Amino acid sequence: MYSIKQVSELLDIPAVTIRAWENRYTVVTPTRTEGGHRLYNEKDLETLKWIKTQVHEKNMKISDAVRLLRESPPAPASPPHVSDKFEELTEQLYQALVSLDTQEANRIADLAFSLYDYEEVFHHILVQVLYKVGDEWETGTISVAQEHFSSQFIINRCTQFLRVLPVNHALPKVLAFCPEGEHHQIGLMVFSLFLKKKGNDVIYLGPNTPLEGLEDLMKMRNISVVAISMTNPAPVKTVENWIQSCLETNTSLKFIIGGSCVHDCPKLESKSVTYSLGFDWDKWYESFMRG
Repeated sequence: MYSIKQVSELLDIPAVTIRAWENRYTVVTPTRTEGGHRLYNEKDLETLKWIKTQVHEKNMKISDAVRLLRESPPAPASPPHVSDKFEELTEQLYQALVSLDTQEANRIADLAFSLYDYEEVFHHILVQVLYKVGDEWETGTISVAQEHFSSQFIINRCTQFLRVLPVNHALPKVLAFCPEGEHHQIGLMVFSLFLKKKGNDVIYLGPNTPLEGLEDLMKMRNISVVAISMTNPAPVKTVENWIQSCLETNTSLKFIIGGSCVHDCPKLESKSVTYSLGFDWDKWYESFMRG
């Protein structure tokens, strides 16, 4: 789903024009968050793009374009196989990043976001590029500089969406971080985007976050849920002790712990703590966040 700001940027249509087409002609009917913000799906984007083509490129009156749309709506393009439709963009982005070509990398990323939902881009393109970069660095195929440049580019693109997705202030506020010594943040970033898309306000602290002072921050910002990601088992015991200390002073807090190390680490026996082991995030959200 896309906010009106994202649609405006992706299609180069002023937000005021999108609202006018919606209100006067019911060209699209976006869903609304509980806070009243418009959210557009892929079909809405296709419709708006088609209308823009008729009006701007074919010099058709908006009323005539709308009538034509209703009489003979454009047929949706047959979707290619999932692995095929992302493979080319993934390889192009990888090549641009290892070439340290910021302009080309941004062009390819912008194209991907204009074609697909941002979650598809993250999972099927950005994350795949990140995995490939990590593998190539470990084998010595690319340098440390290339790996750092590529990783930072992808993280920057992800954080852009954390800023623009609308927030429903009636939902629990979330604090997300990787503990001190943990630098792998892509899983936490994708999970934070999942929560932000649901409407939760997410305060994203990122990797290598010291635990000291976090309880004061949580009280100050009225945090209800804490999301922690760890691939390194070293800080697990320290984090669990910290969680138990937090629950002693605030029994209403909830914790979600994710990352590859949770498969083998001991689990806290508490209804306030859950561990992500690859299950359905939507199912977890309904039972844990709304339960």
